Amino acid sequence: MNVKKIIAVILVGILFIITIVFAIMNNNKDENKKIDIQKLAEELISAPIFEDNLSEIDKESALKRYNFNAETIKDICSYIGTGATAEEILIIELNNKTDRETTKEIITTEIEDRKVNYQNYLPKEVSKLENYNLEMVGNYIILCISNDYDTAKEIIDKNTNT
Repeated sequence: MNVKKIIAVILVGILFIITIVFAIMNNNKDENKKIDIQKLAEELISAPIFEDNLSEIDKESALKRYNFNAETIKDICSYIGTGATAEEILIIELNNKTDRETTKEIITTEIEDRKVNYQNYLPKEVSKLENYNLEMVGNYIILCISNDYDTAKEIIDKNTNT
């Protein structure tokens, strides 16, 4: 093997290792992110993106509402409307990032079920259940069902620095 090929192989290897290191560092940065879930919920509530008056529900009620495994959840903040709208805020801090996909699946399944119910009950609310914010950042899952996807997204991004 000539010297140019050896140097090329070494450079490709170094580039590969650098890429892996940056990917691991970026993943760890995301995992160590801390979000003030109460502050985020308050900012969402105070924005003009809801037509309903949302009320906070306690942790046990939020866990039952979605049938979450309580052992996977470190903290939860949940606000729901009166039932006259599909509007809602749900912010979860998980104990472990590995539970994100399972928890997200529980949320999306519940929303799909609500679409069916609202289709017959309040069809105008279905559009909110088709265009909602569902973000995963580190150990957090953030759900916001509102009238204004874009404004909610801006508030979530500002609070999560994504």
